[in-house]
Amino acid sequence: MKYKNQFLLSILFIVFGLLVIFVPNKKIAKPEAEHQTQPRSSIDHLQMFGRVAVLDEGRIKPLDTYARNVLLQFSGKRTFETKPAINWLAKVLFTPWNTYEDKIFLINSPEIPMALNIKTDPHRRYSFSQIEQGLAKLRQLAVAAEAIEQKERNIVENEILRVYHNLNLYLQLRSTFSFTIPHPDFTVQETAAKTSLDFSESKSDFSFLDIALKADLLNEETQDLEKKKSDIWSASEKEFMRLLRNLYQWSLNSSRGGLALIPPVYPADEAWNTPWEVARQSFSNQDIRHELGLIQNMANAYLYEQQLEFNIAAKAFNLATQTRLSKSQKKATTKIPFELFYNQSQLFFYAWIFYLLAFFLFLLSLIWPRPLMHTIGFCVLVIAFIPHLMALILRAIIMTRPPVTNLYETFIFVGFITVLLGIVTELFHRKWLGIVVGSICGLIFLSIADKFSAEGDTLRMLVAVLNSNFWLGTHVVSITIGYSGCCVAGIMGHVYILQALSKPKDTELLNSTHRYILGILGFGLTMSFLGTMLGGIWADQSWGRFWGWDPKENGALLIVLWTAIVFHAKVARMIRPLGVAVGASLGLVVVMWAWFGVNLLSIGLHSYGFTSGLAVNLFIYAVLEVLFLSVSVILLRRKNIFL
Repeated sequence: MKYKNQFLLSILFIVFGLLVIFVPNKKIAKPEAEHQTQPRSSIDHLQMFGRVAVLDEGRIKPLDTYARNVLLQFSGKRTFETKPAINWLAKVLFTPWNTYEDKIFLINSPEIPMALNIKTDPHRRYSFSQIEQGLAKLRQLAVAAEAIEQKERNIVENEILRVYHNLNLYLQLRSTFSFTIPHPDFTVQETAAKTSLDFSESKSDFSFLDIALKADLLNEETQDLEKKKSDIWSASEKEFMRLLRNLYQWSLNSSRGGLALIPPVYPADEAWNTPWEVARQSFSNQDIRHELGLIQNMANAYLYEQQLEFNIAAKAFNLATQTRLSKSQKKATTKIPFELFYNQSQLFFYAWIFYLLAFFLFLLSLIWPRPLMHTIGFCVLVIAFIPHLMALILRAIIMTRPPVTNLYETFIFVGFITVLLGIVTELFHRKWLGIVVGSICGLIFLSIADKFSAEGDTLRMLVAVLNSNFWLGTHVVSITIGYSGCCVAGIMGHVYILQALSKPKDTELLNSTHRYILGILGFGLTMSFLGTMLGGIWADQSWGRFWGWDPKENGALLIVLWTAIVFHAKVARMIRPLGVAVGASLGLVVVMWAWFGVNLLSIGLHSYGFTSGLAVNLFIYAVLEVLFLSVSVILLRRKNIFL
């Protein structure tokens, strides 16, 4: 008995191979076919299910995070019908037939639905049932687009590939738990057959897993059938052979995609598996059988809206998989509660709201200037800073590294530093300058970061070139702090120009702002220079050279040179305070180019920062910036204001 289960399915399929020629050849439904009755079901409280660990993009993460990323990838939204993404994912996994009409597929290019003969939706979102009729055409378009070199593809061709890959992922997800769903292929009507397989006589509809778990009994019932002709088989024996045939066919046709939520079967392995993979390869393992059974318990509880039973099965599955994790994998799963809190707390959203409120209070103070208004505005800025700080700390805990490894993270980190500089400035200035700068920077950088978050998981694993917490904590942090200083100085430069236009005779106010511009710009120059030097040391260790005129290196050098030029011009008395303000404001353009503009070149060793779609926005910003500064200087000159 010790080795019986280990080879049970193999023996079963060998027997099937000997007998298949005697069995009438009938068309067998694909494993993806859904339950004919198609009941509607819903369980709303899925917190325990959201805690299930899944390996995705090289990182162990909670299923709640995976659901958010997939729904965002599909639809551009983080919720569906006002419910969390995990509710939609559960529906896809457990009752996929209820998702065919869900309009979750965002198609930005109207040419695509026209090519698929689909009526254009004003909201640009379509259901699977709408797209299904055009799947063959979409596949042809995707193959043609894939043949084009990536840098040569236009927006429509990239959109075709995005939609096609999303549909493929959806098809994989909906079949992930299909082994738990009762299917006509596994219906057992014969009472004698039910008795032989130890099934209840009151139940006739069974799933793949139900029948697979009875493989030993099926083997016993069919092992002598090769000695008998098929036309003299009893009704029960025909039932057994039909089940055996369908079991074999499903195991061959089952999807290889889906969720990798089954930890490695053997300690030496690192890759996680989908349920179908372990059902085919390791079904004899008792732990695997137990875990698949728990998934079926979840599926049954979900189908019949049994909330308590569902939660218990989800918790039991979590505990069962935990026992087979390696030490490093268990350590990764300890971060799941932090990530769930990060997902659900929406800290950046609340920070953004309070930054907006702080700026609104400043505008209100222009109409109703009161000392109390300044105190409230400063307190609101500090309140906004707290969730911003908490979110960064959580990200650092979850990923065990400084939160500065991609463009999204640099935006939220630079936003954090700029607000901190604004708070420090206000502690000394006490005339709204720090509040204005901090609230504007917080609003702008969190808004830009939100756009980048739409690209998918922002808590991604590091690429090899960044895989060093020491250099992330020195070079990258230093250089991004340098960005922050230059950005704050640039915003202060704009404030100085507006003050000069509105209050040209308030020399005390203008001189105060000018001093802070010089101080913050000097801070930005220092940190940019330090970050550039540290980057050279890192490059020497990683690539064997200190400097290689890489576009990103040139961008960092450009910031240092520009700020140095402004200071030298100031010391040489080539420019006055207005010139310093204009130079600091133009420094914003320089920073934006060095920060992510050089990535648009798509060349160089800093490939981890490449992105697309920013060229037009960056160009528009640069033009508007130059236009604003030019008009402002002309107006000041016409008023004979020389500062």
